[in-house]
Amino acid sequence: MALDGRFEGPRHNLEDVPRLPTFPLRWVLEDARRRPYFVFWTWADRLQYGLKMAPTNDPDTVLVTLVSGETHRVGIARRPLPRGTGVALFYLCPWCRKPRRHLYLLSGVGAELVDYLGLRCHVCAGLRFESQGRYVKTLTRSLFAPFFKGYRAVYPLPRSPWDPRAVSDPRLVAEELFQLEEATDGGREPGAPDLDPLINDPASTRPS
Repeated sequence: MALDGRFEGPRHNLEDVPRLPTFPLRWVLEDARRRPYFVFWTWADRLQYGLKMAPTNDPDTVLVTLVSGETHRVGIARRPLPRGTGVALFYLCPWCRKPRRHLYLLSGVGAELVDYLGLRCHVCAGLRFESQGRYVKTLTRSLFAPFFKGYRAVYPLPRSPWDPRAVSDPRLVAEELFQLEEATDGGREPGAPDLDPLINDPASTRPS
């Protein structure tokens, strides 16, 4: 943080990082078949990231398998909704153990985004909202100053989170995934993750 209160240094916007919301968690917990779910993220018509989420014998924990093969037991927190209309689900961040609505697959390390630190909340991952700490030019400040009468001018940016899709059986989207894989293989960037172990894992397609 600079002396004038504005952000400086390496910056990683959470809108650019794949996030894991709680809807796959709810599906896993409510599935009477106790099947694992394949969760995947696409970008520009390419399959980019994936993980497998499965139930455990502990109702307050799910098992997450990453592309690297690493497995993580992620805790669950439940909070009653107002007027007894249901229960809200939260992940317990594996690092700070605080209830979070989202976890993120990448973390900021210096100027780089890395995936070897596992799932984290946006605070532990060192991520910021795109509109957080955004520099406002002097001309813009002076232009809008008469309307704000001394109050700090804030210009929000639209939030477009990178959310996934999830299926209990990858065969349900096999044709689409194979098309995406072919497109990705044709122009895969060096170091891009290989999702075949998650897509073709027999445990993800076991019969009911």
